[in-house]
Amino acid sequence: MEVFDGYRTALAGNRGQFFRDVASGPFSGFNREGAAVHEGVLQNWWRQGMMGSRQGALRWHQGLLGNRPDR
Repeated sequence: MEVFDGYRTALAGNRGQFFRDVASGPFSGFNREGAAVHEGVLQNWWRQGMMGSRQGALRWHQGLLGNRPDR
């Protein structure tokens, strides 16, 4: 739950940086040793994330948690 809480905080704080950070690390596997980071993948992931609204992103996150009332 700590990871998801961090995601929610990052989404609410700086959505653009959130999409950049997630794509450059765990989501695409670019955080593995020796992995080649592809700038085009990062930019496209960021672009897709920014096409949605902040409220939509937070609702998506809530959906991942199963709409738990405590989150």
